[in-house]
Amino acid sequence: MRHFFGWLLALIAGVWINVGTANAAPLTEGWQNVEGIHVFYREGGDPSAPAIVFLHGTPLSSFMYVKVMEDLLRMQHGHVHVIAIDYPGFGYSEAPDHRSWPYTFDHIAATVRDLLRLRGIRRYSLYMQDYGAPVGFRLIADEPSAVTAIIVQNGVIHIDGFPMAQDPHSAIRRYWYHRDLAVDAAQIDATKKLTEPNATWTDNDNIGADASLLMSESLQRPGVAEARNDLWFDYGSNLARYPSWQATLRKMDIPVLVLWGNQDKFFTTPGAKAYLRESPHAEIHILDAGHFATLQVPDEIASLISAFVDRHSSAFIE
Repeated sequence: MRHFFGWLLALIAGVWINVGTANAAPLTEGWQNVEGIHVFYREGGDPSAPAIVFLHGTPLSSFMYVKVMEDLLRMQHGHVHVIAIDYPGFGYSEAPDHRSWPYTFDHIAATVRDLLRLRGIRRYSLYMQDYGAPVGFRLIADEPSAVTAIIVQNGVIHIDGFPMAQDPHSAIRRYWYHRDLAVDAAQIDATKKLTEPNATWTDNDNIGADASLLMSESLQRPGVAEARNDLWFDYGSNLARYPSWQATLRKMDIPVLVLWGNQDKFFTTPGAKAYLRESPHAEIHILDAGHFATLQVPDEIASLISAFVDRHSSAFIE
């Protein structure tokens, strides 16, 4: 059975690009060696064109961007370069042992930066969702001049949009202050109980069977649940950086597009509007979707990105 699902995952990775709409622009896939770790990416368009880097959230992977990237390439007639990356321990990327490869947001961001440089991408726009926001804002803080435009989708750098973390004494904040191994163990146990989509399966997250299968298979690899726990514990480090990220954004004179699924109960719509404090001219679009909006309304999101690129063409000139 595991061999069957391994074959099926390969089919999803290699053939999905050919089973979309007839007009979809093709993506290519590959693995980039980054300091001995093979990191998976999906890429399309002219490599010499302006680059848009898509940074995914948890527990998914670059798969969540396939339809959006294909549609965007078609709408822009291939005159953009899109790339989405699976972080180590996610999707099809290798999952090094968490005891020797620290799963922190600093390390993930450094890996993404190194991959982009290895692929010749020095200036780029960012699309950031969920975990992609703290990864992306580390890249921005490290080299603001490299980033030409920002697109945020259900990703926070303001406590306004993170109700579960607003109370310093909440369960989530207590975990980040003092790691609770019982919570970690419960998460590992829940991971073991994940099953593949079937006839009785309910798509509670509205992400579809393919994304759900890839998520489960990737997460159930040896050591991955432990690595993800390490990264979740490190998420607490992001809150202390919110003020500095906000200050950096305030100084940047670049286009900002904020897309937000209004059904997201984890990152709520006040988080979208909060970006106006640092970027008064940011474009805000509240979508009838949830946390994983790119899998729920991909055509709408691709259209909004394409129109944004057209309106701010000077920011998308290589």
